[in-house]
Amino acid sequence: MQASDYIDWAQHHLYLDDSEIKKLAGMSLKELVNLFEIEKMFDDAMKSLQLKAPSEEECANAYIKGLHSKLLMPVLHADQIAKEIYRCTIAHEFFEEQVRWQDVSDMIDDFQYGDNVNGYTTDQINRIITTHARKLWHMKPEEVDFTSLLGQKITDVDSDIHFIIQLEKGAVIIECPWRIRHAGGILLGETDLQSNQRGWKEVKELLVGKTIEDVQLFEQCPLLIVQFDHLFLDVFHASAYFDGWTLTDEDDFYLFSMHGGVIA
Repeated sequence: MQASDYIDWAQHHLYLDDSEIKKLAGMSLKELVNLFEIEKMFDDAMKSLQLKAPSEEECANAYIKGLHSKLLMPVLHADQIAKEIYRCTIAHEFFEEQVRWQDVSDMIDDFQYGDNVNGYTTDQINRIITTHARKLWHMKPEEVDFTSLLGQKITDVDSDIHFIIQLEKGAVIIECPWRIRHAGGILLGETDLQSNQRGWKEVKELLVGKTIEDVQLFEQCPLLIVQFDHLFLDVFHASAYFDGWTLTDEDDFYLFSMHGGVIA
């Protein structure tokens, strides 16, 4: 982290109207800045907001995500960005993420330092990196432990206010678009029930008694997929202003998609 990172953070949070943030935001990089002093000011701002500074792992993940986002559009030096991502995954022991970037890193090394056996050009390398980055971005799973939900049966379906799937212990509460499908295609979706409220009877018949086999959450979409026996429930948040869904076991596990698709 550089002094400019802390100052930029403060300047972007001036709307919080906090005196400590204002002090940090007012620091000028044109003057000789002591990094330790800046870090102390940042700590004071976090304490004033009653916030805890992110861990090193959280910072590293955010850094990698920022680099990854740059590769979603064609950029110069995509190879350097990809190599920096790979370097960070190794440095912070993010093994699964390292594996995702391994082949791209090897390809870049062969192009730059090896025999370039495939005869790639710089433009081709950049296109391959961009294609790979886009695929990973959309399909990256959120690292959440859904163990407490697996094996639970659906006991009821309630549609009076929201679409609520009652479990033996917990519930899936849905306030956003959804669909139910099997391997052959879509069986029912939210749009179908907007024109035919009697379709809720079919939803109940499809789901009640089914068992949760798997839960997948893709963080960048964001998309929640819950597998009930041979059926799949896709829940996709579609609002910047309203909450989307809640998943709970009525005990220690509580996960919800806030406005804008932020997972908390």
